[in-house]
Amino acid sequence: MRKSRLLHRTTILWLLLMFFGALSLAWGAAPLTLTQKDSGKTLTLPVGQRMVVDLSLGAGQYVVAPEFNPSILTLAGQSLQSTSGPQGSSSRVIYQFVVWQGGTTDLVIAARGSGTDEGKKEPLLKVKIVATGGGEAI
Repeated sequence: MRKSRLLHRTTILWLLLMFFGALSLAWGAAPLTLTQKDSGKTLTLPVGQRMVVDLSLGAGQYVVAPEFNPSILTLAGQSLQSTSGPQGSSSRVIYQFVVWQGGTTDLVIAARGSGTDEGKKEPLLKVKIVATGGGEAI
């Protein structure tokens, strides 16, 4: 029984070390930054590549949840920064993604509000991600 528990704990520890080791490799490379200007592009990225999506929102706009295949991309973080100036208030939404596994997915980030029909989404960014590096997750 003790051998079984020790083996189980060792296996879990080994898997955690592998996961965090792979994640640290992914975070070690310089991230690719995407903005609204990149909309419509097709990007070929290796597994492990980090991406930062930096989008500007007008007054009264809010983003809806990003659409993507979670087996290809992983959402690693997000933040919202508000600013007020002479021209009014605006916001920046910043998402951090990691290419997790080989495959193809669309990444779509849309907003609602600010003079548009409240029920209608206005695309801020739509890119196609072609993830290379095999079908194995990092």
